[in-house]
Amino acid sequence: MSYLDKQTAEQRIKELEQQLEQMRLKAEFFEAVVEELKKDYGISILKKRATQSCESSCCSSSQG
Repeated sequence: MSYLDKQTAEQRIKELEQQLEQMRLKAEFFEAVVEELKKDYGISILKKRATQSCESSCCSSSQG
C-alpha cells in the first residue's frame, strides 16, 4: 500500500468514525424524545413488529 493509499484510507476511516458518532448522537436524542413522549403523554410511537404467526401467514398467502 503506497503512502497516498494509506493516507486516503486513514482519512476515510476518520470520516466514517465522525459520521458514526453523529448517528449515535442522533439515535440517543431520538430515543430520549420517544421516552419523554411515552412518559409525559403515554404515547408510544415505536413501530410494533409483526408476530411470527402473522409473518408466516402473510408470506404463505402472497406465495400462492
